[in-house]
Amino acid sequence: MRRLRRLASESSGTTAIEFAILAPMFVALLFTTFEVGWLVTKSTLLDRALDTAIRDIRVGDAAAAKTQSALVSAICDNVYVVKDCASALTVEMTRITSEKDFPATDAICVDRDGGVNPTVSFTPGSRAEIMFVRACLVSDALTPYIGIAFHFVKDGKNGYSIVASSAFMNEPGD
Repeated sequence: MRRLRRLASESSGTTAIEFAILAPMFVALLFTTFEVGWLVTKSTLLDRALDTAIRDIRVGDAAAAKTQSALVSAICDNVYVVKDCASALTVEMTRITSEKDFPATDAICVDRDGGVNPTVSFTPGSRAEIMFVRACLVSDALTPYIGIAFHFVKDGKNGYSIVASSAFMNEPGD
């Protein structure tokens, strides 16, 4: 009995127990901070790259939007932090004549696990038409199993989707 009382009154390991309980929460918070910062950086770069590519189209550079691959290349030239951007990015462009023409579904993204590129609509439009563009970039999480990245909807290779969209009107003709 005496040994049990002495063991119960011993306080030399309490700090280690507190650390073992609280450290994982602080580590998860730290990784969440890094992950959110990285996500915001990639999202901002994708928005900026889409706007930069759309600017060429909007002012009448027909070569900029003649094909989907040309637009993907123009966007990827300005997304600096994503490796292999062209194979992880889908871009759809839709002509808008009424509010019913806006896509009713979520953005279609690349499933890197399936190995098949999805088919999305791409209509470059002509002068004086309103266009809606949506880009979906699949990117890897820094820490896929810790913090906020654990809760992201991910593909088969632990990549999550970042979507940017824009609407513009092609410049009127001569």
